[in-house]
Amino acid sequence: MLKELIILLFGTVIVSAQRRLALPDPRSCASRVRHATYRDARGVTHSYFFSWEHTPTRSLEVDWLDSRNICRRHCMDAVSLETPQENEFVKQRLVRGNVRYIWTSGRKCNFQGCERPDLTPANVNGWFWSGSGAKIGPTTQRNSGDWSQTGGFGQPQPDNREAAQGNDESCLAILNNFYQDGVKWHDVACHHLKPFVCEDSDELLNFVRSRNPGIRL
Repeated sequence: MLKELIILLFGTVIVSAQRRLALPDPRSCASRVRHATYRDARGVTHSYFFSWEHTPTRSLEVDWLDSRNICRRHCMDAVSLETPQENEFVKQRLVRGNVRYIWTSGRKCNFQGCERPDLTPANVNGWFWSGSGAKIGPTTQRNSGDWSQTGGFGQPQPDNREAAQGNDESCLAILNNFYQDGVKWHDVACHHLKPFVCEDSDELLNFVRSRNPGIRL
């Protein structure tokens, strides 16, 4: 089985091509790298890891699920941009690092269990932050997200343009002026390789704490 061996400052993480979510590793969680902490307008504090700012992962690009799993092994998850302020904070970091694109935890609900009326059509009502479970507003309401007005076909995002090739564009990436459109959200097929941003996951941190009394996270 194909494996990516990623050597991080705080240890060794193996992410395989196996298509399932990883469980957190207590030792990796305790020694996770955090590059920045941000307090949003709701008073919620977030800590982040930026793959391009960490020497061992500076050139690392992975697919969407592997980006989540690397984060999850460290009690984090791919970033969920739930407020405009948090979105701008991450975008500024992207620009400062001259990074062309990144993965977020954004996902289109186009799999089994997504047949609910409030999630259809999927390309309009089915987008959500998989890292937190929060729903993203309808893509027809342009002020409810940061979707680009253009893409590879010159159409507003999300446009699912790779669907004709058999690749559903069901993952959400931020592209840095890739189509001369500024730093904006784009729907992208999940197999593409990109840098990534991790964000502390309260769910995973609490999971590890509950099973490892006294652990310092």
